[in-house]
Amino acid sequence: MALAVKKDQLSVDVSIKDIPQSVLDEAGRRLLDYLVPIFVLTPQNPEAQLRLIGSGTLVEIEGTHYVLTAAHVWHETRDAEQIGLVLTAHLSRFVMRRDAISARELWNRENPEWGPDLALLELGRPFVSTISAYKSFVNLPRQRGTVTAPAVGADKKYWAVTGMVGQFSEVQNYPDRKIIEANVVGRAFFGGILETYQRKGHDYLDAGANLELTGVPASFGGVSGGGLWEIGLSMTRSGKISWDEKLHLRGVAFWQSPVNDKRRIIRCHGPRSVYETAWKVWALPSGS
Repeated sequence: MALAVKKDQLSVDVSIKDIPQSVLDEAGRRLLDYLVPIFVLTPQNPEAQLRLIGSGTLVEIEGTHYVLTAAHVWHETRDAEQIGLVLTAHLSRFVMRRDAISARELWNRENPEWGPDLALLELGRPFVSTISAYKSFVNLPRQRGTVTAPAVGADKKYWAVTGMVGQFSEVQNYPDRKIIEANVVGRAFFGGILETYQRKGHDYLDAGANLELTGVPASFGGVSGGGLWEIGLSMTRSGKISWDEKLHLRGVAFWQSPVNDKRRIIRCHGPRSVYETAWKVWALPSGS
């Protein structure tokens, strides 16, 4: 498991160490179906350059399709001609012209630790069919309707942060063949919420990352813009633990703290930020 937790017990009253890895693997595979690592292609002489910049979650609102991400990730595309999404585990190529994407932002660039730092990137209809062949879109108004008391009991629930891990990903340039290849690693990091905050109409949930655990990167660069998901668990009378297979998109990761005692904080905007404040600023519809 990648994220440290504050308490030893979950809301289903089981120790975290007792959750079968198969349950985490099943939930992780499903959540990654909505994750898109984001890269940019910038024109350079004598050749183009590919740069991995962050992550996003595919969402749908009343028939219009978007990438929900962090605003600073969108800002990283400002000098790019094309933006790409990683859709498959095998070698493939999917890019869009930047000027074909309509963006709504909620961003304070002067305060990266607290933001706000949210963006909604509208995808043109010609792109949606290709993306849908490999990935899925979360119905965001329906998710909005499932949110109740966002911060209450967050430390007693189980969570996952999804995103591209820049440390584990790499870009290879083959100028003689005029090819650029990127090996991109996306992960779902499971664990708990250490702290929650309310500030100026936004809520924040801090996930704690224990860097000493196996498979945990030293840096979470690239995870920015990825989704924060609440994981529902259940337990039978015989003690079998399972995932409820329901989707609970609750926020967006956007900032990591400096290392302190071999740990980091991954700060995420919570459901109030996404489903109330940003929803109102962006004048989004409320249908399901």
